[in-house]
Parts: sequence; structure tokens; C-alpha cells
Amino acid sequence: MSIVAIIATIITGVELAVEVGKVAAEIIPDPPKTLQDKHRWVQCTIKNETQFDLLLENTYFDSGRYWTAPGGFSGFQQMVFSGCNGDGTVLTGVSGGCAFRISLDDQHYYDISLGWTNPEVGAFKAGVVNSAQGVDGYNAATPEGGALTSNVIFQGKDKAGNPAKFRINVSAAPGQETLYVVKQILVA
Repeated sequence: MSIVAIIATIITGVELAVEVGKVAAEIIPDPPKTLQDKHRWVQCTIKNETQFDLLLENTYFDSGRYWTAPGGFSGFQQMVFSGCNGDGTVLTGVSGGCAFRISLDDQHYYDISLGWTNPEVGAFKAGVVNSAQGVDGYNAATPEGGALTSNVIFQGKDKAGNPAKFRINVSAAPGQETLYVVKQILVA
């Protein structure tokens, strides 16, 4: 497995555990009643349990539209966005994907694409794939959801100047309230 050196101070140990715990414990808001009144809807929550910013790269819709659009957000934060069937449409749902770039430093990044579906006919689905294109997340969505772990190890230094290595792990759990969790997993 290859190692990619990044220019970043890597948060480790107790500090990492505390920050991850804060994000994990953050309450996911209830979907607005006006969204729930739509024929088909989905609310997606991304819990960023890494120290790195997630930058929105692009989005894709197979059907529907955003109710609340996604955007970029900081490390150790959560972001909620939602979608619904299009206004005036008949027998359609909401299905699509969005791609994020995990900004590791000024020159290094890791791309992920997240997909979701709540179709008129079929199952709730969610998925994640290593890609910079929203359509790829949509195509990766399955009723079981999914997960991925980076195929490279990223290495920076901890606050004491010691080497600190990690991999990125992303999980996708399907449902009308879909959950994605992005993790920074320390490795030896």
C-alpha cells in the first residue's frame, strides 16, 4: 500500500477521540414538515469525523431537486441537505449524488461521491465511491448502503513532530434519512 506525505499536523489520541465524539453526538435535525409533505423526499446527513474540510465538487440528479442544497463544510462538523420530487412532476422520486473533495493540504486531496435514492418505484438506496463525479455516487447506491476505505495511507506529523498515518473511511446508510460518516482512521 502506498503512502502519500501531506503537509498537515495530524490530530491524534485523546484530542481526536474528543472531536470525533462531539460530531458523533451532534443531533440530526428532524426534516422540516414542509419537506415531509412532498410526495418523495430524502434528508442526507454527512458527519465529518475528520479534521479536514469537505469541499463540494459537483452534483447530479436522476430525478427530483434539492430542497436544501449541499455545500462545503469544515472538519469535525456535520452538514444536512435534502431533496424531493420535482414540482409538478408525476410519479417521480428523488435520486442523485454529490461529490466532495476532502482537502488534506494545499496539494493533496481525496475525492468521494455520495449517492442516494427514494424513487417512485424501488428501494431507498445509498452509496459511496472514490470519485469526483456525483453521478458515480448515484450509480454506486444500493439498498444495503456501502463503505469504502482509501487504498492509500496518508502521512503527516502529530503535534509532537512524530509521523502520524491515517486512512479515510466513508460509510453510507440508506433510508429516507440517509447517513454518511467520514472518518480519519489512524494506522500504525
